[in-house]
Amino acid sequence: MFLGIGVLGAGLVALLRLDRLPLALCTFKRLTGLPCPTCGSTRALARLADFDLAGALGMNPLFVACAVGLVAWGAADLLLLPRGRTVQLEASPLLVRSFGIAAVTAILLNWAYLVAMGR
Repeated sequence: MFLGIGVLGAGLVALLRLDRLPLALCTFKRLTGLPCPTCGSTRALARLADFDLAGALGMNPLFVACAVGLVAWGAADLLLLPRGRTVQLEASPLLVRSFGIAAVTAILLNWAYLVAMGR
């Protein structure tokens, strides 16, 4: 399902050229002058739709990493569909906590990158 939503979203962004709007839709950026942690995601999605991985990574690396992960997960689910199975994740509480810390760190590092690049 996420794979279909992602493909639909990329198609709409590419078809409507939402990455080329003449104004910033980000309220955080309009109020502070700084990019929010997700700034550049629409432009990254448009570049992914054009198969420009390097350009997409330049817009928002964390968004691209998440998008690629969701595509891989969706593809795996599609492969398991004929057997009536899906990809399932099980993790210990320590692993869940470690993942949470890694996710917050990745968001902060990505945000620092976006601010440094002036996105």
